[in-house]
Amino acid sequence: MCLLLILRTSMHARTARRMDEHPKIAIKSISLDDINPEAKGCGHWKCFFLSKTNPNRGYQLMRNGDIEHYRKPKPEKKHRDSRTFEIFADRFHFAECVRKEYGINHVVGFPRVAELTEEIVNEMEFSAKALHPSVVKPFLPGKIFVLPVHYSKNVVQFHIPGVYADLEEHMHKYMPVNPEYYDNFIGEMHKLDRVISEKVECLSSDFQGFVYENGMFSLFDVDNCLNPRCTERPPKEELEVLATLIKPLQKTLIKLMQLATAVKDEHFPAEQVRYRKLKSNHTTPRDTR
Repeated sequence: MCLLLILRTSMHARTARRMDEHPKIAIKSISLDDINPEAKGCGHWKCFFLSKTNPNRGYQLMRNGDIEHYRKPKPEKKHRDSRTFEIFADRFHFAECVRKEYGINHVVGFPRVAELTEEIVNEMEFSAKALHPSVVKPFLPGKIFVLPVHYSKNVVQFHIPGVYADLEEHMHKYMPVNPEYYDNFIGEMHKLDRVISEKVECLSSDFQGFVYENGMFSLFDVDNCLNPRCTERPPKEELEVLATLIKPLQKTLIKLMQLATAVKDEHFPAEQVRYRKLKSNHTTPRDTR
């Protein structure tokens, strides 16, 4: 925990120093009329809602309610000051950089500003499992940041470290009907291992992503990557901290690939036997007598 705190403090300080040179970005407004008031889930800072009209769109709303309950003993003002438009814009540009430079897709949205009315707040619905136990009032009327994102009902979210029962269930559901699932998933896990280990180490902190019904992967969040230039390596002291996070991540990725292989073998036993025969024929020395 102390290591993570040092890392985040350092990154926030570096970002703060850079903010004076941040180019001015036009802040565009967005209407909340399209938001389904039933929250699908809430994290420390954001709640996710679906679109009323577009099944492939969702909205992440930055919480403006009782956020002082989170991550004590930091003061509320520091929480609010660390959630600026520039920081959310940086996260989007960082995710775009990772996509262009390293081929890792994302669903990180570019920030918009919306007016949250009292009527909308009163219409919002939150299930017991959608809210953190400490949350009393997720939203208050006023201006908030909104991140429109691409959505698919067939995705499964996972993070590292985490529990992967949902991901295993997802594999059992979609791998038999999508033959490309296994190869896609294995390829994506190898790519994540290589890129995070050698190029974008900050993704190892609070790693979160989506897996689609064809086994492809997208980054869901890049909270701890505050520099929009993904090709810029962190300072040596940050790399030393991140190294303690990358090894567990690598082990988890290996476990996930082993899990995918076990699911494939369960649903495609004939292919498993064929593979073993090919391997046996390839490794058995010929009889030269």
